[in-house]
Amino acid sequence: MKIFTKSILALVASVTMVSTALAGGPMTNSNQSAHFLRSVARGTSLDTDAVYTNPAGVVFMENGFHIGINDQMAAQTRTVTSTYAPFAMNGGSATKQYKGEVFSPLIPSVHFAWKHNRWAVMAGVGVNGGGGSLEFADGLASFERQFSVLPAGMQKLGIQATGYDMDMYLMGKSMTLAFNAGVAFRITDWLSVAAQVRFGTTSNSYEGHMKNIGVNIGGQMTPAAAVFSNALDGMKAQFQQYSTQYEQLVAAGMGDSEQAQQLKAGLAQLQAGMKTVGENAVKTQDHILDVKQKGTSISPIIALAFHKGKWDASVKYEFKMATELEIESAPVSANDPVINAIFADGTKVKAETPALLAAAVSRHFGPVKVTAQWHHYFDKDAENSFSPVILGNTNEYMLGVEWSITDRLLVSAGTQRTQLNMNENAYSDMNYSISSWSVGVGMAYRFCDAVRLNVGYMPTIYDEVTAVGQASGVDFKDLYQRTSHAWGIGLDLKFGGKKN
Repeated sequence: MKIFTKSILALVASVTMVSTALAGGPMTNSNQSAHFLRSVARGTSLDTDAVYTNPAGVVFMENGFHIGINDQMAAQTRTVTSTYAPFAMNGGSATKQYKGEVFSPLIPSVHFAWKHNRWAVMAGVGVNGGGGSLEFADGLASFERQFSVLPAGMQKLGIQATGYDMDMYLMGKSMTLAFNAGVAFRITDWLSVAAQVRFGTTSNSYEGHMKNIGVNIGGQMTPAAAVFSNALDGMKAQFQQYSTQYEQLVAAGMGDSEQAQQLKAGLAQLQAGMKTVGENAVKTQDHILDVKQKGTSISPIIALAFHKGKWDASVKYEFKMATELEIESAPVSANDPVINAIFADGTKVKAETPALLAAAVSRHFGPVKVTAQWHHYFDKDAENSFSPVILGNTNEYMLGVEWSITDRLLVSAGTQRTQLNMNENAYSDMNYSISSWSVGVGMAYRFCDAVRLNVGYMPTIYDEVTAVGQASGVDFKDLYQRTSHAWGIGLDLKFGGKKN
């Protein structure tokens, strides 16, 4: 019997386990400001968030300095309801629910632009991926499945176990900050181009444990590692007995006898069994996870913008962020042979953010602006923790409406469909993303020509995904669910002259 602890811990190698992405592909946050939460489709924006959403459009803003300061707050849940027959050996039910919660009170972004006639320079910083901490207080189904087969597996050792128990915990934190800087130039009165350089820095950390792994023997919970150690001692004694008998037969010239051959076969079986039982004695000991991952990347962004009369349009291409994360294991993990086999200190893993092609078009109908937008994420060309389940690229479809009720007050709303293309039966409960619908509502209020307030709220409704598979030869079914709510507030500040 083998306990696949290695496969369990390998799940936490996911670099996107913690994500406050309310929009974007599996690796990308496109929610960069309160503007987004209140109207969603921002691809033709001429406000401060244009530094991120419409960089070529910055040259169509008024001359002068423009600063946008935003913060968002997000609350999310991830729930996996798993049905697996061996779970009944711990609590009596074959179906268990595992819930992870994310609360991110601070998701800041700052955008700056200086525009003068045909030229503009700009810079910004925001959370491009992750942005919170995710805690599973009771572990995950994929953790427990590997140990739930302990009682059945111990039958092979002649041990009658009627149940199991363990203490599981996992918390992950993830943050990718992206710093953008660039320039835009207005070619004609209605056409402009822009280029930016983006520097990304990613920092992930994972803490957790698997402790007190036990089996119920004779009505008493007994440490599984001790059971395996005792079984190993018995096998060693039997191995020594067989070995002595075999050597005596060989010394007597009876090495080819049927008895000697039976002993020889028994020794081979015992040797293989001792190896497996010895490994399980180590794997069912307590394990502490304390690992960090860090890495950086540099990538370009290019864009076009059209602005004439009642019409606006833009196209933007963000090149892939080829991030590679280096693992830093704390001594408690580095000295654990099980964890160190996966998180060897100093080794690297790929965490690439896919390239993005974005296009948007808007039309003004008097005081009302309507915007349609499309995002295409090149997931197939990026290597990261989602690569094993990616079947095709992600597409997003957005529609937003802004209504300027007065010169000071604007109300807005928008919706977005994020359509993923993944092999759902290959999902991991540590690392999954689900297609969704989002709705944003909010308002903007201009206190004076230099100051405007933006507020927005966005709930996201996720599809439900059911995945089926096998673990240790037994069928399981997992139901994946998510919820998400985000609130945002921001200020647009302007200092300078009129549009030229």
